Amino acid sequence: MLLRKLKGITLSNGQSAVDYVNSLPEKHREVATESILWCSEMGYPLNNLEITRKGRELNRKRLGIK
Repeated sequence: MLLRKLKGITLSNGQSAVDYVNSLPEKHREVATESILWCSEMGYPLNNLEITRKGRELNRKRLGIK
């Protein structure tokens, strides 16, 4: 369901967000999708560094790590 929200979003390197997420291992796709959507909404650059940074932050929150 979240993948549908990525349609039309292009990353800084020109790759579509859907293609980027689909290239990841399945266990990382949900958090990557959430990270891309968050970065897009907040106006952050849509590059691997920002997406990964936000993904790690989301995982820490899910695991209860500060």
